[in-house]
Order: sequence, then structure tokens, then C-alpha cells
Amino acid sequence: MSERKQGSAGIKPTLLLDVDGVINAMPGRRRPRGYTRHLIDGYAIHLHDEVREMAERLRDHFDVAWFTMWNDLAAPMIGPHVGLEDVPFVETSWERGWDIMHNLGHDSNQINRVFYAKTPLLVDALARDQRWVWIDDAHSHWDREYLERQGFDPQNFRLVCSEASVGLTWRDVELAVDFARMSTGNADPTVPPGDTNTSLTGQNAPTIS
Repeated sequence: MSERKQGSAGIKPTLLLDVDGVINAMPGRRRPRGYTRHLIDGYAIHLHDEVREMAERLRDHFDVAWFTMWNDLAAPMIGPHVGLEDVPFVETSWERGWDIMHNLGHDSNQINRVFYAKTPLLVDALARDQRWVWIDDAHSHWDREYLERQGFDPQNFRLVCSEASVGLTWRDVELAVDFARMSTGNADPTVPPGDTNTSLTGQNAPTIS
């Protein structure tokens, strides 16, 4: 993503999209209704029946990039199922993330608070004035605080936290899209930038079968 290190007007915001716990719901032993199970490279993947439509809506408003431990396998293996087979990926690595934070003087307790396979790598992947959203099931306020300390303006990004057992919902999608609309003045003023935890308060709440 280094070639997109720019914050110019007219360029879509970037969307960083996880697989496991977002595109791939992880419901445990009991699969909720409204999901289809796929076997991909030996892994059971649970996709919401409307996930392709969700991905299409996100793509209307963002330049999408995979940001997942699947790395370069996400596009060819997961992408065709959701219409995102041609989008790039941002590298993730537990080893690189640890080294980056360690070299900055963070101790092991500080490093372990952060999703260090991903968050530290954003420092080189994104420009400080770039506008972006990251949908994941594993980031937290620790990640937001780390990014702010590295010079990212909280007005320029939003962390949308999905529920791993359910994966991506329309509420997650609309929280992301609302951020993309901020530059046009059409965003919901009640939803702040920064980190946004989503909950199952009606929309896309699963029925366990």
C-alpha cells in the first residue's frame, strides 16, 4: 500500500479488511442460520449470505485492501467468494510487528496489549494524512492509542470492531461508509471517529441452529 501514501482530495479512503472473524464468521460448533459453510484449502469458512453485497457496498466507497493473517492468500482464496479477488493486501507479521515495537523501546507487556501482527506495520503502510477504516475483530483501544502516538490523527481513521462469531454485519458496513461520507458532510454526527465497537443490537443478529 506504500504507493498510496497520499491524502489528496478526491481519492477514496482506504478500507483494511480482515478475514477470520470478519469475512469468515467463527461461530464455533453451531452454525447460525443465514450463513453458508465453505471448505477452502481444508479450512471451514462461514460466509454470511449477504457478504458479497456488503463487500460491494464497501467497495463503492473505499479502496479496499486485505489486512489479514492470510496475507497474499486472501485475494485468490477468499476473494472470489466475496467479489474481492483483485484487491491488494497489506502485509501482516507477528515477527515484524514485535521487532518494530521492541526497537521503539516498548517492553513485552506494552507489545502484547497491541495487535502487534498488524498495528505497528500500519506506520509504514499508510500516510499520516490518509483517511482509512480498519474492520477487524481483534483490535482495541490499545491499538488506537498506539496509532495516535505514532502520529495518526484520530479524525482520519476509524477502527470498526466486529463480533468474531457473527462476522461482518450491515451495521459494520454502515459505520465504515458513514466515515467515508464525512468529507461530503453527510456523515452521522453522533458516530465519532477513532475506534467503534459494534454490538448485536438487532441488525444481523444471528439465529443459532
